Amino acid sequence: MIKAVIADDSAFLRTVLRDVLSASNKINVVGAAKNGKEAINFVRDLKPDILILDCEMPVMNGLEALRRIMDATPLPIFMFSSLTQEGASVTLKALEYGAVDFLPKPTRGAHGLEDVAQELIRKVEIVVRKERLRRLSWDKKPSGAPVKKKSPVELTKGKFDLIAIGSSTGGVQAAVEVVKNLPARTRPIVWVQHMPPAFTKSFAERLDDLSAITVKEADEGDVLRDNTCYIARGGLQMRLKKQGMSFKLKVEGNEKVSGHCPSCNVLFNSVQESFSDNVLGVILTGMGEDGADGLLSMHKKGAFVIGQNEQSCVVYGMPKAAHERGAVDIELDVKDIAKAIVKKGGAFT
Repeated sequence: MIKAVIADDSAFLRTVLRDVLSASNKINVVGAAKNGKEAINFVRDLKPDILILDCEMPVMNGLEALRRIMDATPLPIFMFSSLTQEGASVTLKALEYGAVDFLPKPTRGAHGLEDVAQELIRKVEIVVRKERLRRLSWDKKPSGAPVKKKSPVELTKGKFDLIAIGSSTGGVQAAVEVVKNLPARTRPIVWVQHMPPAFTKSFAERLDDLSAITVKEADEGDVLRDNTCYIARGGLQMRLKKQGMSFKLKVEGNEKVSGHCPSCNVLFNSVQESFSDNVLGVILTGMGEDGADGLLSMHKKGAFVIGQNEQSCVVYGMPKAAHERGAVDIELDVKDIAKAIVKKGGAFT
């Protein structure tokens, strides 16, 4: 059984969340806190496998509690966040501070919570399983064993006109690591990160603050330009279309593809229709298989594809699926991906 602590200032939501998680017969809720201060104490005393944490609470909010917990007794933390601009901003900070993922806070009481319960349970299982395996692997290492350093991967330089990236669970942390290390002169980037509509604008603005390039939420009709990264809007599909000598973005359609809107597969399939061996593809941490088929179609046309390796992924799902299909040329630690993009020719020299 997975031991969980929940923290929310609503007694009603605490009760319903406890009932929903316990009914799975996979998760045992060992504590229910009504504020961040209680959450810290429960985590310290009960030593749960996971904490499900509300962002907005009295006495101490979720963000401050998260920071203190990650400093003292780190563990996987999921955030419940409101679907507002302020909620999005706080959630993105929480992900940067170490939360593994988030879910929008239900707005329809018990019925709304039941709608997201299965997704939450599935994510909790996967994240806790990985954390347990990581700790088991760490415990088996002999004390004082030297750390084996990997030699840098040699990448031959090519000519690329576009960089296409997909990410999901853990993608905020990965995006920060990649984008902040890209030089100011970089080829156009199109990027799908699985997020609700209220979050992608804040995500783009945060990356823009950290980056030497311009990062923006994609608009219908945007013409691809160098030194710019276009983040797909939550709730809409993003496609690339050739128009004359330039390429424009189509931002429309709210259908789910591969279970997502926006979908990496939708973007990647549109990329392979217009580009061939002059595309650099990147698939980062994420749950599920979205992006694998689209990357394979790009790869068959000559695209070079970088996958995030299992060790540095929060969830090795999307990169694994792409790797198993034969769509990935090389797997790298997330800390080396920006360097690889530059070495491979995704930036100007």
